[in-house]
Amino acid sequence: MSDVFAREYIKINVELKDKNEYLKYIARLSVDLGIGKEEQGVYQGLLDREKEFETNLGDGIAIPHTKSNFILKPAVIVIKPKTEVFWGGDSDEGIKIILSLLSPNEQGGNTHLKLLASLSRKLIDEKFKKKLVSTLNKEEIFIMLENALNS
Repeated sequence: MSDVFAREYIKINVELKDKNEYLKYIARLSVDLGIGKEEQGVYQGLLDREKEFETNLGDGIAIPHTKSNFILKPAVIVIKPKTEVFWGGDSDEGIKIILSLLSPNEQGGNTHLKLLASLSRKLIDEKFKKKLVSTLNKEEIFIMLENALNS
């Protein structure tokens, strides 16, 4: 799974005003990185998923995701907001890290589920989760998530 994640997919100290702006940023970044093919389409996919259910996991983590025809290749984009972001959902706690999962709408493909499963297994580990949420070290985030995606 290491082909879905790269150091340049990690952005630290991003400062935007709200959840909607972060979703737009992810969409724009996906096109800039060659992951998405059309910004509005990627954004709409993320927005539609949020309308189905909030992707706020609690503990300062949000996992906005989409499976879309506007995604060219599977990827994980990581954003560390400069200040906590209200994300909605059951938790009033602000979001400190955003792990965005982007997958193409493959016929019979399950890349999306594999990405979610890999990350979910590691996010059960409290020590891993706390370290991931608190660190601002790009290399540390890369190594932690690369290991999680390949486990």
